[in-house]
Amino acid sequence: MSTTEPLDRLIGVCVDAEKRYHHAASDVGRADLEKYFERQAVARKKAADELNRERIRLGGDDKEAGTFGGLIDRTAMDFSVIMSAGDSAVVDWCRSDAQSVVAEYERALALNLPPGTREIVARQLAEIRLTATSLEKELQAYGGRRS
Repeated sequence: MSTTEPLDRLIGVCVDAEKRYHHAASDVGRADLEKYFERQAVARKKAADELNRERIRLGGDDKEAGTFGGLIDRTAMDFSVIMSAGDSAVVDWCRSDAQSVVAEYERALALNLPPGTREIVARQLAEIRLTATSLEKELQAYGGRRS
């Protein structure tokens, strides 16, 4: 496996997360949640851009795209909101997504990444873990996870 392959995957999940957060911002009713999700979208875009620069530095090409699964997830979230699930469902969906992104980053860190790349991935993982924790706390305000 080349060093750029795990970066490709992480870039894809960051681009997907950015799009999900933009979708989430447009689907919630609370202004504070909308701003929060927009900030998260900007953070995921910055992460994808940083990983893309690292990929180029390591000899990869300049490409940035999401995954097909990300498109399906965004469509599923819209359907959920349409079915009157509301803000709590959006928060729960984003929390679940953040946990999936954490898992992708952990898989990447389990590989033999160059030290500079490892530092970038570890720092971004810490930021994403904070997001997952804040979403979990927000979800508790709604009474916990949906069944």
